[in-house]
Amino acid sequence: MPNNLEAFIVRLPSELHAKIKNTAKVDRRSMNNEIVGRLEDSFAARRSVPADAKLNAILFEHISTLENQIECLQQELAACR
Repeated sequence: MPNNLEAFIVRLPSELHAKIKNTAKVDRRSMNNEIVGRLEDSFAARRSVPADAKLNAILFEHISTLENQIECLQQELAACR
């Protein structure tokens, strides 16, 4: 076991405690390992936010272009009537 472990007491709502306990049991791991794994996953997910922001910017640009095209087509259609 690593020497650099810190003990940490946390208070959980009963329902959350039960979810963690059941999931850990199904996955055949300790509650501690379940909690640590989920915490590590949450930090890893946050690292991908800049990539998500870049993708969002590209998507918003495409949406804006499409909205402009729709507006032009609606004007052309109105002119034909």
